[in-house]
Amino acid sequence: MSVRHPLEEKALRQFRRFMAQGQTAAARDCLRDALAREANLPGVHVALARLRWPGPDYRFWLAWFHAHLAPGLYLEIGVEKGESLALALPSTRVVGVDPAPIGDPLQRCRGVARMYHRTSAAFFAAVPEDSGLESGGFDLAFIDGDHHFEAVLDDFVAAERYAAAGAVLLLHDTVPLDCATATREHRTGFYTGDAWKIVPCLRSLRPDLQIVTLPTAPTGLTVVTGLDPSSRVLRDRLPLIHQTYAPLPPDQAVAAPDSMFSLGLNDPSWMAGWLRSARGQ
Repeated sequence: MSVRHPLEEKALRQFRRFMAQGQTAAARDCLRDALAREANLPGVHVALARLRWPGPDYRFWLAWFHAHLAPGLYLEIGVEKGESLALALPSTRVVGVDPAPIGDPLQRCRGVARMYHRTSAAFFAAVPEDSGLESGGFDLAFIDGDHHFEAVLDDFVAAERYAAAGAVLLLHDTVPLDCATATREHRTGFYTGDAWKIVPCLRSLRPDLQIVTLPTAPTGLTVVTGLDPSSRVLRDRLPLIHQTYAPLPPDQAVAAPDSMFSLGLNDPSWMAGWLRSARGQ
């Protein structure tokens, strides 16, 4: 069991006291003051994220998309313990990809599931026939693997080739909380990396896609539909895309996320309406 930094313990006690008294601004300030003194306080980051993005968190949304779409095949890149895999319906075929999963990620899966212990690059380089992707494609996918922009972009490009008609693809860690946790260097326990760069990249280069980002704790969830397996726009420009987006600093993304990500509402009714419109239903 990890031991919390004394500053983190103190900040969280103050935070809880201020929240109990209804002093939201003071609660936010005490968390920010702690992070100004020490950048690596994961519990403080989580509390600040939940304060900034109230309402359903990303796991709620994963379960919601499963229930709403009832996908025939679900693809997940980066499964860790398998907590999100367990949200799939019993009728959904589950495909998980992770080079170093924790424990048995398939233990809680309720339907047919396969786990591929390899990197996403190796998986997509030779997609196993028994995965079902080659024959029918995925209806719902969740990318939550390597948090570096180039890796997320590669995963998106590779996964899109196996999208079934009307498929929905979800991208995690796309709304950074602060600059310290949104860089390429992994220096903090709470970490989004620069995965967020995929959103301005797709919005700029793929106007044919329907994209919205949900401001959900802890670090946002981007919803993409209108996928085109035949598209070569990103594949043909990868070196130039890397050159353009890799140096992008996180300052604007942190300070003004709505302008960069076109945030939706963290509300199921709103999302259901957006999804119907985006899928032409």
